[in-house]
Amino acid sequence: MHGGYSRYFSPPPFELVGGKSIQKFANTTNEPEVTQDSAPLPEEANYYDVGVQQQFTPGLTAGIDTYYKQSTNLIDEGQFGAPIILTPFNYRYGQQYGAEFTVNYATGPFSIYANASTQRARGKDVETAQFNFSANDLEYTTNHYISLDHEQQYTGSAGASYLWNDTRFSFDMLLGSGLREDLPVPGGVLLANGVTSYDIPNGAHLPYYRQVNMGVSHTFKGFPLGSAKNAPTVRFDVVNLFDTAYEIRNGTGIGVGAPQWGPRRGFFGGITFPLY
Repeated sequence: MHGGYSRYFSPPPFELVGGKSIQKFANTTNEPEVTQDSAPLPEEANYYDVGVQQQFTPGLTAGIDTYYKQSTNLIDEGQFGAPIILTPFNYRYGQQYGAEFTVNYATGPFSIYANASTQRARGKDVETAQFNFSANDLEYTTNHYISLDHEQQYTGSAGASYLWNDTRFSFDMLLGSGLREDLPVPGGVLLANGVTSYDIPNGAHLPYYRQVNMGVSHTFKGFPLGSAKNAPTVRFDVVNLFDTAYEIRNGTGIGVGAPQWGPRRGFFGGITFPLY
């Protein structure tokens, strides 16, 4: 069993904080809807963690871990516009909490594992770098918690491997509930400033997805220049075995302004030759 508490003070990434004034864009086609640009602030947070791990047999181990993080001036990074350029900003309040479950079994040449997790990551009241957001999104976050763009509420993974005559066969799979997107609201939501917003930022998630990978590797222990300790290993891997097409982000919501997709099927090979 374990438990812990941490107190964090995290400055924003200075290399990503812009030093130019948005006033240079006044009266141009690139003038932002919101002209406020408060400088990013350091984040302060309380972090709590409690968990337990149990070894049931010499080869079987299972565990659960829970955590809760309460932040002031929560730092987040957003990709605003088409370029893949991250910009730091702050939510005045932040909450991140969840649970992780794990089980693994290993005996002789065979091993298998499975993990599952659930989490919530929320922020309220964007207070810095405001010019990157629409007036409606800023107004909505002032009075409501919203999910952070990188929140995936449910994630699972599993894998197995088997070693046969110095050849290891393996596979693993990943399942996710999808990252965030805007939630359309028929009829709209009346905001405190009297304006109607027709979507909730980051209020929905993209479809569930899964990805399966497999690989095989062989260690040449009888290689003339090698030995059992430093023998060369050759491996071949297939990423996204079934060539499943899935969208990671669709360009809506707060945080990412461009659509992004998961990898297509890929084939990779490699060789490792330790020289010690």
